[in-house]
Amino acid sequence: MPHPVYVLFLYGPCPQKPYMLCFRLYYSIFNKEYGPASGAANIDDLMHRIELYNEQCSSGSSERFALLYVADGAVIIAICTPLMKQVHRLIKNSCELVFVDSNGSMDRQNYRLFLLLTHSVAGGLPLGVIITPSEDTATLTKALHLFNALLDASCFYGRGTSGPAIFMTDDATAERQALSAVYPEATCLLCVFHILQAHWRYLWNAQNNVLQRNRQHLFHLLKDMVYADSSETLQSRYETAVNDSVVESSDRVKARMQSLYERRREWALCERTGLPIRGNHTNNYCESAMRVLKDHVLQRTKAFNLQQLMDFIVTRFDNHYQRRLLDVANNRLDFVRTSRFLPGTAVIPVEKIQQLSDNMFTVPSQTDCNVNYTVDMFLGYCTCHVGNTGGPCKHQSAVIHAFKLSSCNILPIYDPAGRRLLHQVAVGDSATPPEDWFQSLRASADVTSNAPQGDNLTADSSAPVPAEETADGDDSVDSVENASVDGTDCVLNWFQCAVSKITDMYRCYPQSFAPALESFSRQMENLTTPAAVLSALYCFGKGPVVPRRMAGLKSIGVQPTAVARRKAALGGRKRLHVGRPPRSSFAPEHGYTRKVGSRHFLPQRKAVHSLATAVVRDEPLGRTHAAK
Repeated sequence: MPHPVYVLFLYGPCPQKPYMLCFRLYYSIFNKEYGPASGAANIDDLMHRIELYNEQCSSGSSERFALLYVADGAVIIAICTPLMKQVHRLIKNSCELVFVDSNGSMDRQNYRLFLLLTHSVAGGLPLGVIITPSEDTATLTKALHLFNALLDASCFYGRGTSGPAIFMTDDATAERQALSAVYPEATCLLCVFHILQAHWRYLWNAQNNVLQRNRQHLFHLLKDMVYADSSETLQSRYETAVNDSVVESSDRVKARMQSLYERRREWALCERTGLPIRGNHTNNYCESAMRVLKDHVLQRTKAFNLQQLMDFIVTRFDNHYQRRLLDVANNRLDFVRTSRFLPGTAVIPVEKIQQLSDNMFTVPSQTDCNVNYTVDMFLGYCTCHVGNTGGPCKHQSAVIHAFKLSSCNILPIYDPAGRRLLHQVAVGDSATPPEDWFQSLRASADVTSNAPQGDNLTADSSAPVPAEETADGDDSVDSVENASVDGTDCVLNWFQCAVSKITDMYRCYPQSFAPALESFSRQMENLTTPAAVLSALYCFGKGPVVPRRMAGLKSIGVQPTAVARRKAALGGRKRLHVGRPPRSSFAPEHGYTRKVGSRHFLPQRKAVHSLATAVVRDEPLGRTHAAK
């Protein structure tokens, strides 16, 4: 949808927030074209712009990407952009798990915006946007039916209008009822964080008459039930909770615990075993996407009307995820902070992995030699308690390292097919490069899409190594201690495998490895005490320590005279922040002390927003939005 380009010039001293001023000036120009001065939606203009958008994206076909529904003055908009339809068609996770969340205050009429996302190794990816005037069940049901009218048989990875297998939401009754009415085959799960957050706020509600000294105890009773590892353990902890003296002293708390237990299939982690949630128990992807929409797309400024809000969604919001997918496809991973998706170092011996079939493997436990786990690489599942929902675990990483297989749970750094798929989602089929575009210079460094054939297979120790997940019960920190309990032979054999790996690499690349081995041998001769050798072994492979003087080279500093001219309460030689204050500037949330009378005085919040901090301090939780 083409728009005129406006250039804004500022004459005189630059204001404190120039970007926000330019944004509002742009809005004032935009308002003259996109709606009346009241900010209300112009139905005829909105319908005309939706028709133009459909014509532009469809290129002559009858496919639609946005629809409008008007009844009794209420406007409902459903959007599924070409990028979103490509996510539907090409990302397998879209048929398994979809996150749904809503937010408001994005336009001057306070319409509600519902976002549907799925997860991937590149983060959350949008599947659709729905804009409604309210959150009641009837309105949401009409909006979801309108959204279904945009879909075809290829959406939700082939499930079509049947929807995904699982929806994950917060505890919003109207939203869950509408999803169940439109997608009866789907299972609705609750976000674990919102369950615990709502319970902590319930305990702090003065109407419930819960004594402050009992709130932490009552909170941990529910938390233990949420994280129970089996149905029997959950039932045992529930019986302990309802028979607790503190719970029995309050009829309201006891009734709440009983009502929550009746809905245990929606929030208990032990009830999710075997469901394709891929290790996701919260809807943090939606929370992050909402912040992207408010911070990066709308620049924390309300849209003037629905025409403008829709324009930002189909342009700036779509471009944000397109750039993210292209960054991952081109191995630009500066924004990736989730370590479980990153390649790392293999810790399970390669020769102990057995192949049962083309895609089935048996991997031993890292801490207990008598325990084995079964890994299905085709489905991305493992029998350990982290991989039984399809999430990435160290056992899948070991198989990928040994047999050079691709996986949907690991970033495709060494997977040309996976990188090409993300590029195809971002730009479409017509602009996708050829298959060999993403191949490495050395073909041996790339993984393959299928497992090797045959019974007697030898693992390739030079394969790229996926990331390790150290939070699944097989903690790598305690592996050496547990192995030493079983006997020293296991540790020595493991160490010999590491030495053999280095030796094989030296024989393949003697010119490259010879100086490194000489340096290693020289440093080993200088280590004369057991403590020095032990410290060197623990630090091996962790990379060099970056000096403190090198930590600030990524940011551009300012002149010392600019700091002296500042009138805002900001110290240091960093740039002056524009927009809303950063989260790090609030003292109670991060434990900073207030400096009364200082020019670096920062305002304090009334309550922390961190649930864990609020429980530890026994304080009420701050409200960032209305409680569901």
